[in-house]
Amino acid sequence: MASDNLIAALHELLKAVRLMKQDSLAPVSTVGVLAAIRRHEACHMKDLAAEHALDPSTISRTIAALVRDGLVARAADPDDGRASMLRLTDRGQTLLDEVSAHYDDRLAASLSEWTPAEIDTFAASLQRFATDLINHTPSLEVAR
Repeated sequence: MASDNLIAALHELLKAVRLMKQDSLAPVSTVGVLAAIRRHEACHMKDLAAEHALDPSTISRTIAALVRDGLVARAADPDDGRASMLRLTDRGQTLLDEVSAHYDDRLAASLSEWTPAEIDTFAASLQRFATDLINHTPSLEVAR
């Protein structure tokens, strides 16, 4: 059955991601949040929660830890003084650069025998699969 093969492949992918997370300089959830903040330059916590499909209390704890560790800074939103904008600190930027380089090295080594066309096809297919899976999961309210 095709779904059995897909489920087995997803299991292997999740195992590979877990192993990559264990070898990382920072937790993947931290890296994802830091990368999102950098991508937006500054953002609200509620936007991060929606983008990562996380409960606001979960993202709040993550942000509190990042602020405590000096990786993220809060600043008053110039349009709404009651809200905070999140920005990477220099330390957060440095950590994200280091972790990104580490992931780039791991991925380059893993894909060293792949052609650029194979990598592009895989990336596009994986993105399409993730998008379709999210779009067909009614319980998820994700910022698309």
